[in-house]
Order: sequence, then C-alpha cells, then structure tokens
Amino acid sequence: MAAVPTQGASGGATGGASRAAFGKRGTLALVGFAVIAFVAFLYLTGQGGLSGSANNGRAHAAGTGLNGFVGLTRMLEADDVSVIRSRDRGALDTPGLLVLTPPSEVDGEELSGIVDRRRTIGPTMIIAPKWFAMPAQERAAKRGWVRLTGASGDWEIEIAGRTIEVAGETDRKSAARWEGLGREGTMPSEQTLSMVGSDSAPGAIAPLVTDAQGNILAGYLADDGSYLDGDLYLDPDSDDATAVYGVMLVAEPDLVNNWGLADRTRAAAARELVAIARQGTEESVRFDLTLNGLGGSRNLLTLAFEPPFLAATLTLLLALAIAMWRAFNRFGPSLRPAPDIAPGKSQLVANGAQVIGRSGRWHLLRDPYANLVATRAVRRLGLRETPGQSAEETLHERGEHDLANAITALRNARGRAETLRAARGLRASERTTQQ
Repeated sequence: MAAVPTQGASGGATGGASRAAFGKRGTLALVGFAVIAFVAFLYLTGQGGLSGSANNGRAHAAGTGLNGFVGLTRMLEADDVSVIRSRDRGALDTPGLLVLTPPSEVDGEELSGIVDRRRTIGPTMIIAPKWFAMPAQERAAKRGWVRLTGASGDWEIEIAGRTIEVAGETDRKSAARWEGLGREGTMPSEQTLSMVGSDSAPGAIAPLVTDAQGNILAGYLADDGSYLDGDLYLDPDSDDATAVYGVMLVAEPDLVNNWGLADRTRAAAARELVAIARQGTEESVRFDLTLNGLGGSRNLLTLAFEPPFLAATLTLLLALAIAMWRAFNRFGPSLRPAPDIAPGKSQLVANGAQVIGRSGRWHLLRDPYANLVATRAVRRLGLRETPGQSAEETLHERGEHDLANAITALRNARGRAETLRAARGLRASERTTQQ
C-alpha cells in the first residue's frame, strides 16, 4: 500500500510545501507597478497635473473655445517648436519667448512688473483680453466651447513707464480688414475690433498689423532695435550695455486665437508674429497660465523634479530599483524562524522520541512497538489468536515467518543501535506484509 501523508493539527499536509499566492515575477510586477504609480502621483502633484482640466472656456493656451489659444500652441508644435504650457510662477523669469494672455481683471501693476522684469531675460508677447464668454449649452457642444457675449471694453498696460491703451471699436456693420507682414484679409468678428488706442503714449508701439484706417492691431514696443531684423536694444542706463529684449503687443486677439486661426491667411500671419516675437531665441515658447488662475505654488515635490534636484531624485529612484532587484534575486529563500514548539502529531511523536533518547531508556520501546505491529498484522491478515499462544506463533502458523522473526528480533534486541536496526527491519517486514 502507498504511504499516506500525515496531517498536522491545522489540517494541512506536512508532506508537501505550501505554494505562495504570487510567484517571483508576479510579485515583482506588482511592486514595480506600485512604485511607478507612486512616482507618477508625486510628479503630477508637484506639476499641478491633478488640479483638473484647464480647458475651462477662458482665453488662455489650454482653451479650446473661440477665445482660446490652444490652436496657436498646436500650430507651433506642428512646426517643431517646443511649446510649454506653464503653471509655474517661477517660470515667468525663464529665458525664451513668454506669451502672456491676461484676463481683463488682471492686476495691472503685477503684469507691468512681470514685463519690465523680463526685459533683460527674454522676449515677451502680450495678447490683450477682449471677449466675455460663457460655456456653450448646445447639445453638440464639446468641453471648453463657449458662446461670446460681448467685448470687455478698454484695457491698458504700462510698459517701461509708457501707458498703452487697447480700445475697442463697436457697432460695426461688417468685418474689418487687416493688413501687414505682406498679407491682408478680414477679421472674423462683425461686432467689435480691438486696437491700440489714441490715448497711448505717442510712438510707443511700432506697427506690424493694422486695419484699413491705419490703427495698430499688433505691434512691438518701439526701442532702438528692430524686431524685423532680429536686433536687440541696448539699455543706455546700464554700464555694461546689457541687451534688452523686446515686447510685442497683440491688441486684437482675433488675429491669433482659435477663431482667428480658422482662416489660412490669419494663421500664417499669427505664425509670423510669433517668429518675430522670438527675436531669434531658440528656447521653448512658454504660454503662461498663472495669470488666468491656473498656477501652482512651488513646493518640495515641484523642486524634486526640476534641475538641479532632478539628479538627486533620479539617483534615489535608481538606488531603490537596485535594492528591490537585489531583494528579488538573493541567494536562496529567506530564512524563517522556526517556532519553539511545532504543532501536529508528528512533532508530538518526535518530542517523545527525543525524551526517550535523552534518557537512554530504549528498552521501553521494544515490547510496546513489537506488540503494536504484531496485533496490527494479525488483524490485517484476519487471524484469530489462540488463548495462551503468542502473536508470533500465530504468524508462524500463517506462514509469515519473516514478520514473526522480525518481531522476535526486536524483543531480543539490546542497546540503542541494535534496537534501531531491529525496528527498521520490522518496519520493512510489515510493509512487505501490507503489499
């Protein structure tokens, strides 16, 4: 008969090892996914990526409505221009072209301070506010689409001590014409047209795009340098003749917003306006979202993913990856501390055997084990014991001479080694009898 594995007190088989719920590869995949998800969560939290969609119907670089500028960003990206939609106030002082799309309620002093501070850092392009808008309620309307309800009216900004006004001409009967940069066409709106107002500082803005009456729709701050030639203005008040970058003002946002880019000619003009505003700089074009209420404050998570701290963050992540890899590829299985008293019948028998072994009372095992095996064999063979006759004699009569002799040998054994040898022989004879 085949041996049956014994069961411990807990009911589990001790003859086989229990399998883990997950293998090494499965566990590694779960841990790796958790680490990647956690790092992504930290990165998105630091960069403001968990603050919701910026497509809220306002006039900024993430807006997909008529008044938004997402079309301008995508057009530049299609031209292989690096574009950044920035929610970081600290990035306002970054080199490269900064595009500001302030709302009509922006703090004028704050905006002027940003522009003046950037004069020695990089060029700035300001797109003036114009439209009041509300979310479109039509069934087919998509997220971010708007319905224009009117123009915001006059607006002004102070740049380098010069006040520049943006005024609106309303109640027009037809779309105004525009011309400049070797192109011309009509504006999309028949309601209002925004232009540099007559109350602005005389000669403050050099024209790039005008309407049919010569009113400036887009231009640059008149300095000693020329935007068209890519020259820089040298600050006469600086001892080291520091180069000063220019400022471009787009008074009519319909030249560059999503509504305006629906026309191929206006889109080509918008592309050239951005190219002129960059003044030959090769850095990314950064569209600011902070003035539109979509900024995020700098914190430790933000700094962790920005140079020079990015190197330390990557080093830490690499060290964690190496430690995890070593933990999954160490030599041999981990050591588990064994309990002081293991459960189960097998352990109970082992403990009893150790007590007998330590005491040296081997003779106490011979007769009980011999009687147990003899009785079990007689019952299994279906024999009937005759009164006054031993089990060994009964087995002899049945022809089980090997088993009977093994029982007798165990009873007559002396010493530890002989007792163990006789017990093993008896166990082997019993198995032969079972078969």
